[in-house]
Amino acid sequence: MRRKSTLKRIIQLALELVKNERIPRFSNKFSKKTFTQHQWLVLGVLKTYLKMDYRGFADWVLFSNDTFYLLKLKRRPHFTTLQKFLQRFDPAVFDQLIAAVFSQIAAVNRSLDVAVDSSGFTSSYCSRYFVMRINRETGYRSFMKMSIVVDPRSKALLAVKCRKAPAHDTRDFIPLLRRADRSVSQRIRNVIADRAYDSCKNFYFVEKELHADAVIPLRLYRRSRAGRRTIRKHRPILPDSRIYGRRNLAETTFSVIKRKFCGDLQSRLTDVKKKEMKLKALVYNLRILTTDKSSFIFRGFLQSRLYEIFIYSLSIV
Repeated sequence: MRRKSTLKRIIQLALELVKNERIPRFSNKFSKKTFTQHQWLVLGVLKTYLKMDYRGFADWVLFSNDTFYLLKLKRRPHFTTLQKFLQRFDPAVFDQLIAAVFSQIAAVNRSLDVAVDSSGFTSSYCSRYFVMRINRETGYRSFMKMSIVVDPRSKALLAVKCRKAPAHDTRDFIPLLRRADRSVSQRIRNVIADRAYDSCKNFYFVEKELHADAVIPLRLYRRSRAGRRTIRKHRPILPDSRIYGRRNLAETTFSVIKRKFCGDLQSRLTDVKKKEMKLKALVYNLRILTTDKSSFIFRGFLQSRLYEIFIYSLSIV
């Protein structure tokens, strides 16, 4: 019963989210209008939360009366239509939805300490046993890399960036923080990252453009202090351990995403893989929103008559 109620809350929150963000119901005026984009997005959220493949999830929807009732489905969706929807859907909308859920989780206007980290996701269609048995270098290097910006206090995601790997993590640092800064109204105070993101370009961006403090340990070179003649000149090699210790929560976030929603990707195309990873990040934020009782109370207060009376009393004073 508890799992059923959790699924019901996720469906209700996802429906409310896509309606509030003004996502069009149909992608084109000539669409068949059998299903809406709102229904497809919620079905994608449910598929990711249940860790099912496309075929198994289509069979599960057929025998789920509550899902038919809450989503107002007219017929059972075919398993290929959900994959085709992800293939043509705009990936920028997922970034918009992730930021919208974070604004509900961290509704209090406070300065943010954010942690940046990245991790890889594998493709499930690649047989690991086959790769082990042939015992040689193979071409199966199609794993994907996800970079995230996490709020250590609420453990929620501000922004994500997905791409095909392998490549160095530092190439995603500046675009990811720009996306996070645009998506939230709060001011970013500290940017916490590991030694892989140590570069003069990253330090300059954080301190000069974001007007934040970069809590990043410096790399140790063989020769004295090479590369410390610029913006990194007066920085300590090791940052404050009390602030830098919060970076571990970014690794904890990846652990939760892979453990709860699977670390394997079921799609074949690279663009669909990116959207599948962003869908995992969206479901992770929705899960935090459903388990955070204080956010439910706050959202209920904002939607109640008491909030209107409270605002009116402040305007009189």
